[in-house]
Amino acid sequence: MPRSRPVSSPLSFHKPTGQYYVTRGGRRVYLGTDRNEALARYHRLALGFQREAVALMHAGDPGPACAVGPRSECTLSVKELANRFVAAQQANWRDPTTTKRCYPSWLARVLADHPRLLVADFTLEVFASWKLSLRSRGFAPRSINHYLGAVRALFRFGEEAGLLARVPRLSRVRNESNTDIEARSKALYTPDELRKLLAAADSQMKCMLLLALNCGFGPKDMEDLRWNHVSGDRISLARSKTGVSQTYALWPETTRALNDLSQRRQALFQRLARRGRERSDAGHVFVTKYWRPWNKDAVAGQFRKLCERAQVPCYGFYRLRHCASTAMALVAMPHVHRKFLRHRQLQQQVTYTHTPDQEVDAAVMRARERLLGVATADAESDPERAEAGAPADAAAARAGRGVRERRKRCPA
Repeated sequence: MPRSRPVSSPLSFHKPTGQYYVTRGGRRVYLGTDRNEALARYHRLALGFQREAVALMHAGDPGPACAVGPRSECTLSVKELANRFVAAQQANWRDPTTTKRCYPSWLARVLADHPRLLVADFTLEVFASWKLSLRSRGFAPRSINHYLGAVRALFRFGEEAGLLARVPRLSRVRNESNTDIEARSKALYTPDELRKLLAAADSQMKCMLLLALNCGFGPKDMEDLRWNHVSGDRISLARSKTGVSQTYALWPETTRALNDLSQRRQALFQRLARRGRERSDAGHVFVTKYWRPWNKDAVAGQFRKLCERAQVPCYGFYRLRHCASTAMALVAMPHVHRKFLRHRQLQQQVTYTHTPDQEVDAAVMRARERLLGVATADAESDPERAEAGAPADAAAARAGRGVRERRKRCPA
């Protein structure tokens, strides 16, 4: 059957009516008899003006008012869909207090940029143009990826919940490449700064610092740590973020700090008992003066004060985990490094590791010796020494060949 339009043209021509049309959802959408006007209407449809498509598809049709999905999809707004998504997804969030702050703020961005937007009007082209607008406004790649991921999750929820009949393939719009993670150098605490922090810290904060360096613990681990996780010179704790558990061998300094903290806690219990007062730490290793477990914000706040006392620049308590990860990357293989950080995926540790340039330079020189040989490397670095030792090396090589030849002639 001959085509009614050329391959390069998006419009088809219907001879009985003399109109141009396109096919959408298995139905013809007539765009008028004028070619230029029909082409302009087609581009408006392609840019996501779905309500005009509905009007064109059902011009003179006494059927339902919307044919692109369920009847509620025509009047369902993105804001209403977002509210239902947040209400339903709370049961699946590992940390409801944190995630409940994140997702509404991410979805609020698309609602602020598209006020009173209907679900039927949100197309792949709108999604792509929104990403370009975020990039042009100077949003960081990580923030853009958070916004895009939240919108994708929102529409997947609408499809799985039966609220949307067809969902645009938003995965066609890819995330921003965040290649500056490895290139971005983060300042790490030097050994001298760490010694200053340990010298100025009290018993609890000193123990926190040693655990962060010894085991790569973060502020949330300090909140979750209990005395039953400690057994002699070893400590076992599952990371709440990934659920991965690991048992660590403690340094002698860390063991002494934990024992000192335990003795101080027992002495305080006895002193309060003599006064007729009873207090309990509920098994938590770190508690405040009000006998409440330390939370992440309290750890961060006290660490800032410690940095001021020790006159050390404050990069945050979590940067200690980066210091531990960087040191571990220099002495352990990648899979040991992953278990140390309690990650599920091997590539996750890239964010926490900041290898200094000096280590890369030293590794390059060691690789040179392996590739070219020690003798060749020494000859290149010290030509005079190489010239003096060349005859001796040649004689030794000839002597070695002579011994091997005699062994071949006399194998027994």
